[in-house]
Amino acid sequence: MLIILSGCSGAGKSTLIRGLLKKHDNIKFMKTCTTRSRREGESDESYVFVTKDEFDEKLKNGEIFEYEEIHKNFYGTLNSSLEKVIEGKNHYIKDVGVLGVLSLKKALKNKAKIVTIFLTVPKDELIKRLKERHEPDIDLRLSRMEFELSYIKNYDYVINNVNYEKTLAKIEKIIAKEEKKELIEKRKASK
Repeated sequence: MLIILSGCSGAGKSTLIRGLLKKHDNIKFMKTCTTRSRREGESDESYVFVTKDEFDEKLKNGEIFEYEEIHKNFYGTLNSSLEKVIEGKNHYIKDVGVLGVLSLKKALKNKAKIVTIFLTVPKDELIKRLKERHEPDIDLRLSRMEFELSYIKNYDYVINNVNYEKTLAKIEKIIAKEEKKELIEKRKASK
């Protein structure tokens, strides 16, 4: 199963992903390839950091399945990551932009289960979070917010993330529910 979290910058995607990974050994993190610079204290565990030229080379070589330009940087899903999801040995979780979700759903249809979750946050809380992480261009990030919200209909679940613990619990319930559905679907298919 591939669990996708999307939402505006500052919605809490990375924080929630870290929380889920700490609590669940059967969920693995699917890295994103990006041209953006590392944030202070950020390790190679979060992303595959590359230059724009390296990103272009990966595109040219067919190593990147989907990509999107977000806040003047490129983010993409590596084909090698999709192969692991299709193998089905573990669940994977990934932060994906709203356009990438559509591509991934299409590519993995009938090959792997995908659960999509969009995180919303009130605008004033979003601004507070962006300031707390010393985001240099808050206006740029807020300008994309309406665009991202216009894709909310493409998601299986929408969660208003105003409380970390409650949101984490909701995501865990969703995963458990979807695991049961997947098991039932597999049993039906094997009969």
